Amino acid sequence: MKLKDLKSWLNKLSNDELEKELRYNSMDYGISGTISEIIRSDENLYYVGDEPVIMNTTKELMQRGYSEYEISEMDIEIPQGCYYIELSNEYSILERFVD
Repeated sequence: MKLKDLKSWLNKLSNDELEKELRYNSMDYGISGTISEIIRSDENLYYVGDEPVIMNTTKELMQRGYSEYEISEMDIEIPQGCYYIELSNEYSILERFVD
């Protein structure tokens, strides 16, 4: 979904509807919750398999010992300038199922 599509959809809602909380639901993990923040990424963000999940910038990856070439071969999870939400409690919930 593009932001313009979201804006168009939101513009059609009544003021009462706009007062409701925005929530997420993950069918894959069987969790749901409230979206508390929409974040704009100022840099490309990468995931390298950390647990709990941590998104890293190029600078952070270089500090961790990755080379520019290694980083250039990685998939960009969240491109610079994109907006995203974090499901911050997802890892802690999933961790309970593993124990």
